[in-house]
Amino acid sequence: MTLSSDNNHYNTTQFRKILQTLNQIIDIIGGFGDNYDKKLNFSKLARLLKISPSEIDDIIYLLLNFQEKFERTFRNYHLKKKRENSVVYLIGEKNQAYNLKELHIPNVIEIDAFQLKLFNDIIYAFKFIKRGKGFDIVKNDTNLSTNLKALLIKHPYFFELKENGLIYPSHFGLKLGNIILSYNKGNKEFKEIIIENHTISVVNDGRK
Repeated sequence: MTLSSDNNHYNTTQFRKILQTLNQIIDIIGGFGDNYDKKLNFSKLARLLKISPSEIDDIIYLLLNFQEKFERTFRNYHLKKKRENSVVYLIGEKNQAYNLKELHIPNVIEIDAFQLKLFNDIIYAFKFIKRGKGFDIVKNDTNLSTNLKALLIKHPYFFELKENGLIYPSHFGLKLGNIILSYNKGNKEFKEIIIENHTISVVNDGRK
């Protein structure tokens, strides 16, 4: 059986509508990040999105199936799109952040002036913009997320991974961040800070 161009257009349009609906549902489910005690009235949501009662269970099954796969199969990895020679692949990439627990904190830490500024920006965003919410470095491609990834490599002990999959400043990192913010507020510079028997030395890397 050969599909006509009209049928192809119809199928493409229907597929796009299905994807749009699923994306809307996923975005709404993201609201659980602000309140895990909430109840999502899926029946009401289905009516608003014009989903038939017979399709509700199918969609919920699909969502829970995704959840199980990412909890088990991709617990320490994330999927990434890769294109080679016009062929699109999905590959599994290990999360760098999953080694953040129980990290050894060096007795002497050297941080250059540029990294210090990046860390200050992250702490400021965490406290005053995100209001204590964590950072998603897997899905988020902002400059702040890119800077956080760079600092994770250089100074992983400044951060910790929570059960919700987001990155937060560690207890040690938050202490340092608060001191940096207080110094910046008073327009003071420092070359060395001692926190919990750890010495943080600021070195100049020549950047402006």
